[in-house]
Amino acid sequence: MIKDGLLITPEWDNTNKYLKSGTRTESIDITKIIKENLKDMTDGIKVRKILVLMNKYTSRLHNANDSRKFKRNATEILKSGERTGCCDSCTLFTSIARSVGIPTMQIITLNKNWGRNIESGKKVGTSGHFFAGVYLQDIHGKYDWKVVDADRYVTDIRDVSFKNLNKENRNIGNFYTFAYVSDYFDDLGIDSIKKMSEVQLDAYIKCDKSDFEEEYDNIR
Repeated sequence: MIKDGLLITPEWDNTNKYLKSGTRTESIDITKIIKENLKDMTDGIKVRKILVLMNKYTSRLHNANDSRKFKRNATEILKSGERTGCCDSCTLFTSIARSVGIPTMQIITLNKNWGRNIESGKKVGTSGHFFAGVYLQDIHGKYDWKVVDADRYVTDIRDVSFKNLNKENRNIGNFYTFAYVSDYFDDLGIDSIKKMSEVQLDAYIKCDKSDFEEEYDNIR
């Protein structure tokens, strides 16, 4: 894995690290309904079900300038019934997944098209995505890291499939990873849209642009 511009390095083998709560991903007191819906399931089914439940109990808003972005913990997000973007989606998913024993990391990326605009001199704010990495067992009994888009609208567990998280290549479709974190606030100090923009630009400047791939691969 090319290290240029990688602000937080993943600890693939230290799965216990990704079970611990942080400031934003605090151990959530999930509702009785959610607990009942996650009983007696394999971890893979639990992850699928969490995505369904998130879309049942919270709504994804589409306001890029929402002042709550990067400021709330998982409990506040769940109680509000509103997710302001992929950061909130990933935070809520991370907290619930950890609460049922699934090691989960937050994967912060930049949009490669945004990077190309920066290179061409266009003034842009920030554009990227938060994915989640989950440590799951496959049908052969082998554990490995899978990538999940917790921001995707899902109403049926059959709509969810997993892709292996590439440990050598930081590309996820049209996005390029610059941090693998346990908690984005604790690890990078991101607490506002402005701070997110600063962190992302700093990472992009340090990245090896030749490491960007062109092909796009949807994550489901």
